[in-house]
Amino acid sequence: MTEGIVGVGLREQHKQTTRQALEDAALKRFARDGFDQTSVDAIAADAGVSPRTFFRYFATKDEVLDMGRAARQAMLRDTVRDLDLDPDLSVQDVVRQAVVALAVGFQDDRARVELRQRAAESSPVLRGRLFDTFVSWERTLAAALADRPGVDRDTAETLAAVGIAMFRTAIARWVRGPGSELPALVASAFGTLSSSPCPS
Repeated sequence: MTEGIVGVGLREQHKQTTRQALEDAALKRFARDGFDQTSVDAIAADAGVSPRTFFRYFATKDEVLDMGRAARQAMLRDTVRDLDLDPDLSVQDVVRQAVVALAVGFQDDRARVELRQRAAESSPVLRGRLFDTFVSWERTLAAALADRPGVDRDTAETLAAVGIAMFRTAIARWVRGPGSELPALVASAFGTLSSSPCPS
């Protein structure tokens, strides 16, 4: 039984390593040569696998920019659900803490995030894919907030849009400014918003 569990663990680790190698190879190629000029064959060769292996992990080239879309959607849902257990938190506090938690997941992945940003600049297709990923997180966050008692759908969608906009702004600053930490930049962005005077 133990050997079976270890075997499954090793297979999953191998899959994760292969996926990471393909993602790294693709992002480096996209950033250097451009999306349209990069072939799946070239990505696979750089990762040391066959083109067929690439398509076991990614349906298309642009899917490489998903940034773990589904896993981070689940994380946002779980974070909001857990924060809802604290009755003293306002819905604005929940949004801020959920987006900071999203940022924590990227903190040790700065080089890859920077490659994604550079790759996206090379192609409208990749910019669209990146935008779709952010929109998916925004919708996930809005749906989770709307489940909170007393929060209507319009409020949830507005707060989610603001929260993910803060995240995108912080990401842009993070890749430009060495030495900064993404969660701190996200928290600072929310602090700026809350302290800014409203126009009369």
